[in-house]
Amino acid sequence: MSDAALLDRRQLLLGAGLAAAGVGAQAGVNPGSRPLALATPADQQALQHLRIAFGSCAKQSKPQPIWATVRAARPDLFLFLGDNLYADARDAATLRQRYAEFARVEALQAFRRDVPHLATWDDHDYGDDDVGAEYPHKQLSQQLFCDAWNEPADSPRRSRPGIYEAYRIERAGRSVQVLVLDLRFNRSAPVIDPTLKQGYTAMYAKAKMGLGAMKGWYVPNPDPAATLLGETQWAWLGERLAEPADVRVLVSSVQLAAEGTGWECWANFPHERQRLAALIRAKRAEGLVVVSGDMHYADLSRWEAPGCYPLWDLTASGLTEVWDIPTPNSRRVGEVFAGLNFGLLDIDFSTPVPTLHFSVRDLQGDTRLQRRLSLDQLRLPPHA
Repeated sequence: MSDAALLDRRQLLLGAGLAAAGVGAQAGVNPGSRPLALATPADQQALQHLRIAFGSCAKQSKPQPIWATVRAARPDLFLFLGDNLYADARDAATLRQRYAEFARVEALQAFRRDVPHLATWDDHDYGDDDVGAEYPHKQLSQQLFCDAWNEPADSPRRSRPGIYEAYRIERAGRSVQVLVLDLRFNRSAPVIDPTLKQGYTAMYAKAKMGLGAMKGWYVPNPDPAATLLGETQWAWLGERLAEPADVRVLVSSVQLAAEGTGWECWANFPHERQRLAALIRAKRAEGLVVVSGDMHYADLSRWEAPGCYPLWDLTASGLTEVWDIPTPNSRRVGEVFAGLNFGLLDIDFSTPVPTLHFSVRDLQGDTRLQRRLSLDQLRLPPHA
């Protein structure tokens, strides 16, 4: 079969859904969440369930045996959370070369041909380590991303200031909304604590010996104008959160709930994180959970957002990359798993109150972290 015939199944299914719904993709238009038509389960019991797998941080120069394990978990959908390749490119030629290398990782590309999937980027596949709006090749990066992930020529992701998008899955008479954010294209520069950065080597050595945690050098930016999303994406997100949905999965390339890590995360932009909680309240957007990547380990965090329900954030990071140095996180629930991993979100609609089961699995498919939530735990207070 030719390469042209091996079209990404997600593109075919998504394209069919868009055509059936009559959704336009004109530049400047913000249509609703794009319908995502997944394969229909064969039996009635399976129709009551939805399994979403997710992961991040896969270096294209390394073997990627984990895709066989992910495939064995039989997800209905896989979410690529960012750092899906490591470009680390300061020039256009290197950026193009790294995407070409990504396309030749057969274990990954075979998985993509067989399993429906969605993707966002983080710093390394967007461009370079920790970069944001200042990255000089971001328009080229947007083009290469959309080409690599088979976005149609008229996809809004090609023309928006960023690759954010929302999708809707219908299952068992319920609606699951997947909100894919872009936390790079518009992101303001983070604030660096020079003392922490200068002390990195000594802190790393102590943490490696088990004598403390390895804190990064970023600190909260107090400027209310500093942004992660940019105003256009915030307006879009407000429209999407106003749409009805039973469950919402917020795809964030960096940790949202974690506190005190010193590495890249929403905590470095406190006004943006508070703005998200306020938007959830204003739009009465219930049933939202967060999946995140970036950290090279798996981690579960809980943020008691003011006036909101708890926001749970499961970090699945380490498809090939693992960081085994302790890192602080005051909102951590349970233990870190520092090994090759991917995440699962199992949504069960078979009970009167649907349940969500978060878990992290290792390379052997064994469960290392897990948490079960009732949808009733993700409701706003009556007068929030």
